[in-house]
Amino acid sequence: HALETLPKRIAKLQAEIAKQQRHLDDPDLFQKNRKKFDQASDALTKAQQELHEVEDKWLELEVLREEIEQA
Repeated sequence: HALETLPKRIAKLQAEIAKQQRHLDDPDLFQKNRKKFDQASDALTKAQQELHEVEDKWLELEVLREEIEQA
């Protein structure tokens, strides 16, 4: 089940990272709206960390699946 759902979660996290990165790409954001800048920065960091964890989990499960299929 996780091998089916994790790729969808990865795609959602990648989209969230891209969204937050677009916010942070605004060179004036920090001066215009410090709160929004901080929120986008925090959200980006959290999404990147979660993406790393989810990708690691997916890779671990994929390796196990391959080992089971070869047995």
